Amino acid sequence: MPTTRLDIHHYSSASDAHAHEQQAQLVFGLHGTLELEFKNDGGTVQAGRVAIIVPSDRHAFFSPDQGNCLVLDIDPDALLPGLEGQREQQLRLFDRSSLQPLNPAQTQLISSLAGLISTQPWLADNSAALLLGSLLGQPTVQRRLPLARLNAFIEARMDRPLGVEDLAKECGLSASRFNHWCRLELGCSPLEYLRQRRLQRARQLLEHGNLPVGEIAARCGYSSQSAFSQAFNRHWKLSPSRLRSDR
Repeated sequence: MPTTRLDIHHYSSASDAHAHEQQAQLVFGLHGTLELEFKNDGGTVQAGRVAIIVPSDRHAFFSPDQGNCLVLDIDPDALLPGLEGQREQQLRLFDRSSLQPLNPAQTQLISSLAGLISTQPWLADNSAALLLGSLLGQPTVQRRLPLARLNAFIEARMDRPLGVEDLAKECGLSASRFNHWCRLELGCSPLEYLRQRRLQRARQLLEHGNLPVGEIAARCGYSSQSAFSQAFNRHWKLSPSRLRSDR
């Protein structure tokens, strides 16, 4: 039977993937970054952001800087003490997997709770109720960006030059509005998000295939292998050849 658990997870740079059959998971960024993908969505989990992962939704993850996150595992239908009157809101929260921003008060709460359970782990259950209650106290963020469609568009054209106008048009937004919602919902500029998607795909190709590095660079939209290697090294803190040799 699923149990509620709140603890701090430390992630490695090695990629992994799995699904939680009966439990939902809330992954709150603390220190460093966690690259997370589920279905056609995903992005970077860091301080000020939370990933909501529904049961049975397979997700891939790794941390380029060995970051850590505060992770709450919970049965979506099991109410914690004090939250009995918010069952409907809780079920809506776990309706689909998503990556969402947090407000400053929630970010501060997460930081405080992480310190609390590190020194007093027996308070984890009470802290879980407080944490979930903070999320249920405000409406679930509704995305303005159609991320599944945007990611599919990028994936299908990753070997071609793409600009902000191209991405904005696919989302049905002006370039300025697209830039606004990217920064609000994704925590970065449109071109930075595009770069992240290219380098995530490059890492997947390096880890799970034997294509030459030059061909991977071309498939991921880089005009030269040297430019690709420099970008890859800046983002992942290791070279493409080193990653491949460590497989």
